[in-house]
Amino acid sequence: RCHLEGCNSRVVKIVGHCRYCQFSFCSTHRLPETHNCSNLDFCKQTSFEKNSSKLLREKCVKLKV
Repeated sequence: RCHLEGCNSRVVKIVGHCRYCQFSFCSTHRLPETHNCSNLDFCKQTSFEKNSSKLLREKCVKLKV
């Protein structure tokens, strides 16, 4: 069953496991924002770093002629 208090729904097998707080949730509460994940700040920081490094790799710089 879903780890969120008051929810009795079934856990989603693959995507229902939160890798930040290590609990299992139903399809409604599977996202860290919806189940008020205790490690939400860490989650946001990880996403920011991942996106930042990707954008820097894909940065286009035009050479001046």
